[in-house]
Amino acid sequence: MALNTVTFKNGVHMAEYKELTESSELKVASIPKLVTIPLTQHIGAPSKCLVAKKDEVSVGELIGEAVGNFSSNIHSSVAGVVKDIIDIQTASGKDAKAVVIDTEGYDQNKEYIEKGNVELTREEIVEKIKLAGIVGMGGAAFPAHIKYTPAKPVDTVIVNGAECEPFITCDDYLLKNKSGEILKGLLQVMKAVDAKKGIVAIEDNKPKAIEAMKEAVSSLGNSNIEVVALETKYPQGDEKRIIDAILNRQVPSGGLPMDVGVIVSNTSTVYAVYEALYKDKPLYERIVTVTGKNVKNPTNMLVRIGTEFEYAINEAGGADDIAKLINGGPMCGIAQADLNRPVEKASNCILVLGSDEAKPLELSPCIRCGRCVDVCPVNLLPLYIHKFSLDERFEKAQEYDIMDCIECGSCSFVCPSNRPLVEAIKFGKRQIRQTGK
Repeated sequence: MALNTVTFKNGVHMAEYKELTESSELKVASIPKLVTIPLTQHIGAPSKCLVAKKDEVSVGELIGEAVGNFSSNIHSSVAGVVKDIIDIQTASGKDAKAVVIDTEGYDQNKEYIEKGNVELTREEIVEKIKLAGIVGMGGAAFPAHIKYTPAKPVDTVIVNGAECEPFITCDDYLLKNKSGEILKGLLQVMKAVDAKKGIVAIEDNKPKAIEAMKEAVSSLGNSNIEVVALETKYPQGDEKRIIDAILNRQVPSGGLPMDVGVIVSNTSTVYAVYEALYKDKPLYERIVTVTGKNVKNPTNMLVRIGTEFEYAINEAGGADDIAKLINGGPMCGIAQADLNRPVEKASNCILVLGSDEAKPLELSPCIRCGRCVDVCPVNLLPLYIHKFSLDERFEKAQEYDIMDCIECGSCSFVCPSNRPLVEAIKFGKRQIRQTGK
């Protein structure tokens, strides 16, 4: 039966490649001999290292303490001994200290038992989320305890289950298999922000997930929670597009969802909230989609934080041709310089591209066809912002609202001239931020 769907204006339709992993069973990755756990896995101040070389650590032990409020705790994902503390560049592109732990000879099993009823105050919910080190796991890595203490009244919490980027299916797995747990997490977030309405938003290319969540909501018997089907379209997962599509509320330029009474949280984040509140489990592992046409057994994989990308790929059977490795999806993910970057809290996908897929496109001059304008979800003029950025006319780029660009890549995707639209806009935004204007 056809679903009634909602969506936003513009955007693009593209090949999804989700069939590679959407029906896979969850694979639990084995524990590597060494893990490298970055002390910066979030937006904000790096965590303070609490361990030294030769210290023994246990699974779930606090090894990095949040510095101030705008930071996040870091926990050991394994049991072992601290081999070294090193400087690395993380998979998200940050320079950071990292704790290297040797796991050999240590028991890695730790059981977390679900509690029955959890009766916590709003303040206690937020504090437990902070202690567990939960951040936005859809890519932003914003400390969740800050999001869940909004400065303005919030009436609606949306669980973002759109997962609109090609290849990625880790949230789809959770929606299908952990629907009840996601609702428990949602209810706790609603209580924390004093919201009366909860919505689980899922793109309609995930019918089994929609069905599972609707059954869970029906069993819960809570009329304040509903499941909404979204049209499958990129970038439907952008939080401002979801708010517009579902609630017809437009977040103002430079504003946040709370400015229109909404909090949006990624599915994996809400599941981590459930685990923290109902199991006292800190965030030290996550489900990652390990995929690509050249990966032998693409799958969704439960991976300990700090596991190297190459190790996870080998756990999926390896890959014959790795010409490009991306942390995240093909549109907004970050290409990696090598295979040994460690999995972070916000690593939702390890994407392998082969030589044929990673081949650079031939550029040609802009023909002013306007396709980039037609698809821009923010209603910008990418061709002009791109030109002003390349010409270093940054004040002019600001006049064209460059800072409102969400860097989704829709414009580059449809450009017949293969212009580096997003790259130029990112450059312009960096220069503007550096000058402080």
